[in-house]
Amino acid sequence: MKLSARIIFGISALLIVGWVANSYAAPTAEQRTAEQRMYNLMLKAGNLYKSGKLDECAKVVKQVQVEFKEAIKDADKPTQQLFSRVYNSMKRAHALLELEGVELEAIPPIEKLAGAGGDTPEPIGNAGVSFVNQVVPILTAKCGNCHIRNARGMFSMSDYETLMKGPAEGVVVFPKDADGSRIVEVIVEGDMPRGGLKVADEELAILKKWISEGAKFDGEDPKASLSSLNPDATVGDLPMVELTKATGDETVRFSRDIAPIFVENCVGCHGAGQRPSGRLDINRFSAMLRGGESGPPILPGKAEESLLIKKLLGTGGGQRMPLRKDPLSDEQMKLITTWISEGATFDARDGNQPLTEVVAIAKAEDATHEELSADRSILSERNWKLAMSGLTHQQVESKSFLVVGSLSESQLSKIADVGEDLAGKISVALKADKSTPLIKGRMTLFVFNKRYDYGEFGTMVEKRSLPRDWKGHWKYSIVDAYGTILNPSSEEYTIDGLIAEQLAGVYISTLGDLPGWFSEGVGRAIAQRIVKDDARIEKWDDQVGAAIRGMAKSTDFMNGKLSPEDSALVAYSYVKSMMSNKQKFDQLLGQLRKGSNLEDACVTVYGGTPEQLSDNWWQTASR
Repeated sequence: MKLSARIIFGISALLIVGWVANSYAAPTAEQRTAEQRMYNLMLKAGNLYKSGKLDECAKVVKQVQVEFKEAIKDADKPTQQLFSRVYNSMKRAHALLELEGVELEAIPPIEKLAGAGGDTPEPIGNAGVSFVNQVVPILTAKCGNCHIRNARGMFSMSDYETLMKGPAEGVVVFPKDADGSRIVEVIVEGDMPRGGLKVADEELAILKKWISEGAKFDGEDPKASLSSLNPDATVGDLPMVELTKATGDETVRFSRDIAPIFVENCVGCHGAGQRPSGRLDINRFSAMLRGGESGPPILPGKAEESLLIKKLLGTGGGQRMPLRKDPLSDEQMKLITTWISEGATFDARDGNQPLTEVVAIAKAEDATHEELSADRSILSERNWKLAMSGLTHQQVESKSFLVVGSLSESQLSKIADVGEDLAGKISVALKADKSTPLIKGRMTLFVFNKRYDYGEFGTMVEKRSLPRDWKGHWKYSIVDAYGTILNPSSEEYTIDGLIAEQLAGVYISTLGDLPGWFSEGVGRAIAQRIVKDDARIEKWDDQVGAAIRGMAKSTDFMNGKLSPEDSALVAYSYVKSMMSNKQKFDQLLGQLRKGSNLEDACVTVYGGTPEQLSDNWWQTASR
């Protein structure tokens, strides 16, 4: 018996339980730290007990009792809930030590210790409780999704016999000992049920009375499924939480205020690994809303019911989060709680983006031109070293560019001068605002002397193979903006043409979340307009016909159905047709600068979506 008791105590010491108040009044970071310290002491006591060091174990328990009394004095309900796992651990320790003949000071109910009076009388009559008619509906409604339909946490209550057997960790129902039964503890302390479901006080009273009466089975077959015992009982499904875009009226922004907290404290365990802990992926917003084994961790508008808040406070069962780290500060908890209370909205572009990208983009959007320029300079150095490790390089800064390459400083300066001249022409052609930089944070130009070096940049930095016929390309991601140039060794193409195409494409991309084909098309159309005597550009009009004839539908170039080069050529032709009416194209850019998406802007200016307009263009262009 003693060995069994010690095993039970050791297992119990590993279980963390708690609940959250009906009205949110969060325990402070100081209280959470104190609770964690006392709980760690109780874990130490458990190890001492298992080792047979009863006197040392009792000494630690007595120490915790003294600290606990002081900590719980005049505590409100949320604070009582926070300290409930320490309280329950002390109760278990008392029971086991008393079996060994160790005398300890009695532990009153936690409400009495806090000065809030005794236990609330159970609101139930004297009649016996029916498992089939009264208990099964409660278990089905509140536990059915996780433990009747499934066996979450390796625990099934699919039938009476399985329920009474319990999981591998031990029995959860002790007949005639309701308060000592694990199934009652996890409900009282808020660990279960999860996903926003609640066991009402009167339902808990029924469950406790059934256990106190011996946890008897009043059906015909204890192996019969609970659903067959009471077919009218309904399962309470976990809620489905959908992504809601921010309105702009929120006082807390996810990307700026919440995502950095999650990145620093959560994604290491919940998203960075191949199998996130608890199958909860916090590294992507959409995945976080779907939740893990315990359902969605966030219930928009209901901070006090959200499992995330409970876990961060240490009142949600299991380990307090973040695991093996200091508790979040009161300021961080207030931000997260306010964000959930305001609807847990999402203010970034894509709910499937890693949160590291969401944070980086938010930082870039909030940065000044000078701050973003400095950040991009660091990125350029990192990318060059990644692709060209050991290869000496120079860099030159100008108003609109950071030019990096293995050329001489004077050669890079000439390229920067060419770029600045083109930037002025592009600004005029696209009616850019002259009071602000053409590209916030400047644009980096990587210049390579060898085709091999250019290819290595694609392999190492962009994780892809670049087409053999490419002479350069550009990328824009808000966080970074760069172009790549293979230094011409003949008159086959010019640096002027490459810079004009890339700079115009990047500038258009800064106007909003636009499709790549549109930015690429504008880039080529502008380059064709302002750069002369470039053999590569002069071939575009001759080459586009073959690309168009290879299309099955007018929208193939928009939907990735063509090769990158054919898609760019067709986009160039299509955008040129849009630009043929200069007044309308200027109006289109004006709509984009106001925040419209491309589809709405095209409908406003041209009377149809890009897809609808492409039919007429295709019929003319394919003749």
